[in-house]
Amino acid sequence: MRIGFAVLILALLAGVVVGREKPVEEIIGNKIQTEDFNLAQIGRRESPEPTSDPFASRSFAAPAAPQRAAAPAKPEAPLLPFRYIGKLVEDGRTQVLLLRGGEQYAAAPGDKLGSDYRLDKVTGSVLTFTYLPLKTKQTLDIPK
Repeated sequence: MRIGFAVLILALLAGVVVGREKPVEEIIGNKIQTEDFNLAQIGRRESPEPTSDPFASRSFAAPAAPQRAAAPAKPEAPLLPFRYIGKLVEDGRTQVLLLRGGEQYAAAPGDKLGSDYRLDKVTGSVLTFTYLPLKTKQTLDIPK
């Protein structure tokens, strides 16, 4: 009985829906005219010839402009390799304690540190070094 009742309800609903359908031409106002469409005029794009390697990389980017030969780079001094540890003032002479890798230095202005650096000046907050191979000045701030 329940199945028969469900079928009857579905049939009534289907009848209501069927009566409400409208043709497409009524909805859009008969704007489509079939003679305007000529399928022969619609062209197909030809696909490019396949390459021999289907897994070759392809790019959509524009080709890169040819690069000019770069002028030789001006040599620069490397980053200062020293860390400030502290300062020692003895008999009016100031020495700075520095760390470079595993080496420790106690240097006064004018002292060479290794073969490539010289400590030039010690002020209250800055150490000034010279990188000897290029005669370039470098500074190291002293933390307060």
